[in-house]
Amino acid sequence: MIEKVITEALLRKQFLNELPETFTLVGGQLLTPAAAQFLNDRKITVVKDKGVTGADYVAVEDGQKYPVKPEHMTHLIGRQLVPKDHPRIILRGLIDNFQAEVLLLQQQVNGTLSIQLNDLFTRAQAILKAEVTGVELEPCDFLGLSETEIRERSHTPQKYFGIGHLDLNAELSSEVLSLNRLRTLIRQVELAAVTAFTHDKTVERTDILRALNRLSSVIYVMMLLVVKPEKQFGESMDNRLTDDIVANVMARFTTTDRQIPVELSARHVHLSAVDVATLFGHDLTDARELSQPGQFLCKERVKLIGPRGEIENIAILGPARSRTQVEISLTDARILGAQPPVRQSGDVAGSAGVQIATERATVTLDEGLIVAARHVHMHPDDAQRFGVKDKDMVRVRVGKARKLTFEDVLVRVNPEYRLAMHIDFDEGNACGWVSGMTGELLD
Repeated sequence: MIEKVITEALLRKQFLNELPETFTLVGGQLLTPAAAQFLNDRKITVVKDKGVTGADYVAVEDGQKYPVKPEHMTHLIGRQLVPKDHPRIILRGLIDNFQAEVLLLQQQVNGTLSIQLNDLFTRAQAILKAEVTGVELEPCDFLGLSETEIRERSHTPQKYFGIGHLDLNAELSSEVLSLNRLRTLIRQVELAAVTAFTHDKTVERTDILRALNRLSSVIYVMMLLVVKPEKQFGESMDNRLTDDIVANVMARFTTTDRQIPVELSARHVHLSAVDVATLFGHDLTDARELSQPGQFLCKERVKLIGPRGEIENIAILGPARSRTQVEISLTDARILGAQPPVRQSGDVAGSAGVQIATERATVTLDEGLIVAARHVHMHPDDAQRFGVKDKDMVRVRVGKARKLTFEDVLVRVNPEYRLAMHIDFDEGNACGWVSGMTGELLD
């Protein structure tokens, strides 16, 4: 009997004693992505059956050829067809459903949680791409934490957050319950992936299975981060109301109180009006307000293209500026293969170049790519209270278990500003940043 689908497990059995130079697909046989990667890693050349022309669609299950794709079937890879209820097609649909739910929740929330949801959406995109292309999925950090650190926090919340495991009930905030829905959805995706990648008791794509399992832990930690400030101010308090109360309290600090809210600044782009028109052909769309008055997150997204890599789904902050500027972390710079300088926002002369792309167009910057230097936004009242002025450099101590003192923090004073220190994700990871963290102004 000729196997119609060649899996990695089948190849390992077949090549147990000796590796051939070529492997021939006969009778319309098809390779799974893992099997194709197995052959490629060992430099085994694949010879395809010449009886199948480039114009044919081929059914994976029985090798039958079709000149036109039947309606009850869909593409698995290229011109390979499977029924629309094939396990991998079901898996793709569940990932798509999960992404849709993430975007809906992102529209309803503000601040750090929205940034975390954006990272969740990007990771789901990467998982889907890896499933379709067969490319190995690399581990990644979330919330400024490694996969191991995420897992530890999800299993021992009392140790890291000072609260026990969540007792789910209808009195929790809508944000926590919405995150819990995402957690249950990703568990469904994980189970579908186990079904899709298990063949003859051999499991393929353990990279995807691991990634999906870690996302469940990530979402649970996100729930804990939302619940923690609720516990401090009242069980059923809305998180946005909590933010307002914290802001009001901070505005009335005494002269002896040196605490400053610390916020993470994710990678983002500021576009000029000309580049907005080029990339989108319409004005930016206001999705929600940011912590600094007058600034907003846009619905539109772009892709960054560097000398050696790309980063997709990059946020745009509005309104449009006089000059386009891209702010990333040093980790992002390594992904792109770029060498941007550490600069304050607006100081882009002689900085690195980068390409900004959408489906509509690409804009090439000769300069404008920077790593944003850490800084503190202050209202004049805050500056007077702290005894500092615009453009002063100060030191701020941040963190507990991984306490760090940040040197050379620029003070930026403006009547439109709200008190907040901004650091990027690399800096947040270094000091063990968590939602609601404050820093102490030392001098």
